Amino acid sequence: MNHPELNRQDRGEAVKQLQGLLNRVGAMLVPDGDFGRGTERGVRYAQDVAGQPVTGTADEPLWAWLEQQPEPFPPLATDGVALIGREETGGLDYYEQVTRWPHFPGEQSGITIGVGYDLRYNSEADFRHVWSPHLPAPTIRELTADIGTRGTTTRARALKRMGIEVPFKAAWPVFVKQTLPRFYDLTQTIYPSLPRLPGLCGAVLVSIVFNRGASLDGPRRREMRAIRDILARADDVSLHKAMRKMILSEVEDEIVSMKRLWNPSSGLIKRRQAEANLWRQGLDAW
Repeated sequence: MNHPELNRQDRGEAVKQLQGLLNRVGAMLVPDGDFGRGTERGVRYAQDVAGQPVTGTADEPLWAWLEQQPEPFPPLATDGVALIGREETGGLDYYEQVTRWPHFPGEQSGITIGVGYDLRYNSEADFRHVWSPHLPAPTIRELTADIGTRGTTTRARALKRMGIEVPFKAAWPVFVKQTLPRFYDLTQTIYPSLPRLPGLCGAVLVSIVFNRGASLDGPRRREMRAIRDILARADDVSLHKAMRKMILSEVEDEIVSMKRLWNPSSGLIKRRQAEANLWRQGLDAW
């Protein structure tokens, strides 16, 4: 199948299709149909992964290669997987500038690598199993010191000075093959109807649990409990689809309500709004 050659400043449905295909391999784009800097970066990244000339132009060989790539995690919509990756890394450009090095996201986090892999909340056995195929042995040895401990900015800076980094070509496969399946299963423990939701909506719930964990206890988890109850009501097989959608639309309000938990300047405010928007998009397309 022939596809148009696309470049920076192009717009339209073909660009949107390209962005969706680029998300299969980790571009983490918002599929808005605008071929801007981020899309050009995604094209260059994909060409590098494919072993093609890195030009920034989406040509026929790139289209053909992208169409051969599988969906990264079939239980969830690819654009939803892209949202989680984007929120955890800041996107490809930001990853290359900042999060390619071990970093400390703040609060109760540990030193974090790749796409949201928090060393504080993973065992040494899991870390070695997941990352040893992708990172040099000296890097693995150094990072084991951060297993199970709260991170600090000082430690993150020290690791960067040592030259320890995680290439995105290593981070993405670990995310989609190891980390994301684990969080999908964790999400399903509190939201059992997860597999029966539209793929974009499912990705929103996984994004929330990825960021906040699966606890439903305490006043800070009020909205997460409300979402559980909404999903249970909507999972009644006797309901007409239109009624299910009406009930499920209430989840958007609960996601927005979570904004009460953070300072207005927090990036989590924007993340919750992005999740709420994607939830609505998923229901509209269902």
